[in-house]
Amino acid sequence: MSDGEPFRYRVKFTDIRVKPPADETSRARAKRTRVCEEPGCDLEGSHPAPRPGGKGRHWFCEAHAAAYNRSFNFFEGMTDAEAAAFLRAEQYGHKRTWRMGAGPLGGRKATDPHDPRRWAGRSFFDMDDTPAGEQRMHSHRSSLQIRALKELDLDTDATPAQIRARYAEYVRRFHPDSNKGDRSSEHKLDRVLRAGKLLKASGLMKG
Repeated sequence: MSDGEPFRYRVKFTDIRVKPPADETSRARAKRTRVCEEPGCDLEGSHPAPRPGGKGRHWFCEAHAAAYNRSFNFFEGMTDAEAAAFLRAEQYGHKRTWRMGAGPLGGRKATDPHDPRRWAGRSFFDMDDTPAGEQRMHSHRSSLQIRALKELDLDTDATPAQIRARYAEYVRRFHPDSNKGDRSSEHKLDRVLRAGKLLKASGLMKG
């Protein structure tokens, strides 16, 4: 330090870095993982890029991945007909399709009890002879309607005709006149009448 410059600062370190540059970090990671596939690039290949036709992936550094994607053509190597066929198949996820009534089952109704169309989801295929409107009605019965059907010892999918027949049967069975004046079954008859009233009001039993 000279007398003329008493407070002049002199640099003691020629190169101070808080952290290494990004390219050096990338090179260090590339030694442990994968290197960019661009010829002459030694940075880490951490950015995937699709190969033509969707068969596999390339791995580039960020800059080369961006450059590759800007010029990428998925249909490279395909003819116009092949590209058009691919686009049509893409609409259905590249799965087989067929016209209504065609296909492996040929539109036939299921007869084999092991046919999957007869399982829990068979109503989707309309495999039974129950009208579609009645099917919808069965699938939307309320808890009160189900309780009323159970009071008549019926399944929840009982038809209106079955409900009407069972109701008439139980009214006759539990009426005191049918039991020589025995009034012990009046409580059951009362529940049957209330169940019938509810089912009539909800349209499940007519007449």
